[in-house]
Amino acid sequence: MSALIIRALLAITLGLCPVLASAQGLRVVARVNDEAITDFELGQRVILAIRSTNQTDSPDLRKRLAPQILRQMIDERLQIQDAKRFGMKPTEAEVNGRIADIERTAGLAPGQFKLYLKGIGVPYEIAAAQIESTIAWLKLVRRRIRPQVDISESEVDDAMARMRANVGKTESHVGEIFIPIDRADQADEGRRSAERIVEQARRGTPFPALAQQFSQGATAQNGGDLGWVLPGSLDPALDSAIDKLPLRQASEPIRTTSGWHILYVAERRPFASSRPEDARLNLVQMTLALPVNASPSEVDQATAEARKVMGNVHQCADLHVQSRQTKGATSGDLKNVRAGDLASNRQMFEEIPKLAPGGVAGPFRVAEGLQVVSLCSKQGADGLPTRDSISQQLLLQKLDAVGRRYMRDLRRAATIDIKP
Repeated sequence: MSALIIRALLAITLGLCPVLASAQGLRVVARVNDEAITDFELGQRVILAIRSTNQTDSPDLRKRLAPQILRQMIDERLQIQDAKRFGMKPTEAEVNGRIADIERTAGLAPGQFKLYLKGIGVPYEIAAAQIESTIAWLKLVRRRIRPQVDISESEVDDAMARMRANVGKTESHVGEIFIPIDRADQADEGRRSAERIVEQARRGTPFPALAQQFSQGATAQNGGDLGWVLPGSLDPALDSAIDKLPLRQASEPIRTTSGWHILYVAERRPFASSRPEDARLNLVQMTLALPVNASPSEVDQATAEARKVMGNVHQCADLHVQSRQTKGATSGDLKNVRAGDLASNRQMFEEIPKLAPGGVAGPFRVAEGLQVVSLCSKQGADGLPTRDSISQQLLLQKLDAVGRRYMRDLRRAATIDIKP
């Protein structure tokens, strides 16, 4: 069960911070505004970090990890405090729902996550508090940060022009761990933290696990995944490092104006090489109801009806018109369908992506009956991203930048006292 839990931790952010600060006899290691973080809480976080990244426990490792995890815990407290300030405190039902997601991801029965925590000696409250901070930050991003961000059509046009200029160049699938630096006097401490993370990566700890536990960037919950990156997309110092970095090896810490970065290149490929399976299709489908056990004559009759419809389709909207005029037929729009996702029906996969806009294919036998499909538009068959995917990528980049500034402002406004 331990391996399954670890996979779940890699899929959904977890890394812990409890509400046990009021217990008597515990030494306070930091105060975040009016809230204390105790040595017990920090110790439990360290244990979980070691277990979830599958490292060999030792006193030296615990000592090296503690400063990194303490900084993460401070940010988590700030996120929860800010969410409470704006009336966004996560509910018990939301925390329980996230735990249920963890169990489903790992293929566990309800309640097994708590049993896992008990087995490694980590109180459930530790995990629940970290999950609460994750939910709190998502709420802040959605309600406070997202309204500040807008993507214009001209920005998408400019991004598409840059991508067309990069056709044939090499793009890299990049992972990132980010340690923010808000003040100049934090730079050395941040570098030491980054160096400890690099050391763990080179000892064999999976990069996504380290990113989820220690990165303070927006990609942390996705294991640090920045996606496919083209030359010129990032800070020049990061671009230069990506170009020189061997595959599947963590970089040395790289300094930018915002903090320290550790990069990891999982794969490289030519940009915009033709990948027909990645084409995005907008379709209209019409279904003629037909039972699974229909007789051959019933199938023949429905097939003839479907072919009659196909003869009257010259643009995709015609399929809706024909559906309304055909007894027992229904129709619907399918937006942004990835061509490769049609592969479960071999006939659809082979015929639909080859259609010209306005073309029609079928009839296809499906569980519900017979389907006729018309292609409205197609994007991305040449390997270039669609406008929608570019817009989403630009949105995520802006949210990351605004989110970093938001956290920087929270830290600067807070009273944070770290005990020696």
